[in-house]
Amino acid sequence: MLLVFAVAWALDVVIGLGGVALVIAAVVATAMTFGSYFWSDRVALAMSHAQPADPVEYRRYHNLVEGLCIGAGLPKPRLYVIDDPAPNAFATGRNPEHAAIAVTTGLLERMDRVELEGVLGHELSHIKNYDILVTTISVVLVGVVALMADFAFRYLWWGGPRHRNDSSAGRGPAAILGLLGFVLILFAPLVARLMHFAVSRRREALADFSGVKITRYPPGLISALEKLQADTSVVHSGSRATAHLWIESPLQRKDGRGAWLNRLFDTHPPLQDRIEALKEL
Repeated sequence: MLLVFAVAWALDVVIGLGGVALVIAAVVATAMTFGSYFWSDRVALAMSHAQPADPVEYRRYHNLVEGLCIGAGLPKPRLYVIDDPAPNAFATGRNPEHAAIAVTTGLLERMDRVELEGVLGHELSHIKNYDILVTTISVVLVGVVALMADFAFRYLWWGGPRHRNDSSAGRGPAAILGLLGFVLILFAPLVARLMHFAVSRRREALADFSGVKITRYPPGLISALEKLQADTSVVHSGSRATAHLWIESPLQRKDGRGAWLNRLFDTHPPLQDRIEALKEL
């Protein structure tokens, strides 16, 4: 939020809106945060083409989640399945009472019971720690910063504040403030995204440890992460907008064109680092 208001101040300095930018930023940031709080889970599930998991067809899935929820003292979340051969999973929802877990059919097919339990424990820990709310709001605020920066550049591109004819505006303190504002607008989207990635990586690492606290069996999650590390398939419905939700980034490729670009701004710690950290428990 501080970064949002800093960019709004810079927008006001560069364009000269007389404080209007701060008011607009506050309204937009509040509205988008409010919307993401209530509807982010529906958006994430729809973007991932998730379908409700039938209790009969996916009996093992339901039974494992029910057992883990009893042990963790959590209400059972809504369960979904994504028809995709790539093994992956994510949790979404604003709180434990309004949460959902989605897994791919590839995960259900390739993981044995203890491995699947490790993955589900990881996702339940996200729900218990309110990680989904934290990362979703950070994504929204990154979007607010990007929108404001884009507006500023488009405004300046099409002529800028031509109505300002003050001869002193181009020199002295006003010029310094204008330059600082322009630099802040220029780099703010990158800074915002890096802040979001840092938050996402920390919460992902925390979920590994919280997950094994729920299952009380670190080897299960370790084995699951090793299988994910060995697998090179990518979730077809994955996108950069929801990449931070999955247990492993759905965009990350071990081989092939574009792998370095996917790793440049990764939302997850390297799988090898996560595995080594769990082995130390």
